[in-house]
Amino acid sequence: MAFINGPVPEALDREVAATPAEFERDLRKAWPQGVRSDASLSLELNDGALRLTILLEPLEPRRIGLLTLPRLCARYRFEGGDERARTALLTRLDRAMQRGGG
Repeated sequence: MAFINGPVPEALDREVAATPAEFERDLRKAWPQGVRSDASLSLELNDGALRLTILLEPLEPRRIGLLTLPRLCARYRFEGGDERARTALLTRLDRAMQRGGG
C-alpha cells in the first residue's frame, strides 16, 4: 500500500500486488468492524457517516525474470464524511494492510 501525502480525494486508484482474495482477506483483517462484499469484486466498509467502496479489477501479472506478481487495480470511492475522515480511514487501512519487505 502506498501512503497518501496531502488531501485524500473522494476517488483514487491504486495498483496493488495481490489477488482479489488476498486483498479481501487483508482488508477484513484491517477492518474487523465488517466488510461487505459481493461476487462482482466490490468491497464496502463504513466508518460512521463515511462509506468506502473498493472496486477490484484484476490486471495482467507483472513478470520480472522468473518472478511473477499478481496485480489489481483497486478503485477507492468515498461517500459522505469529509477530507479529515477520509484521511483517517485511509491511514488506518494503509498501516494495517502494509506488508513486510525490504
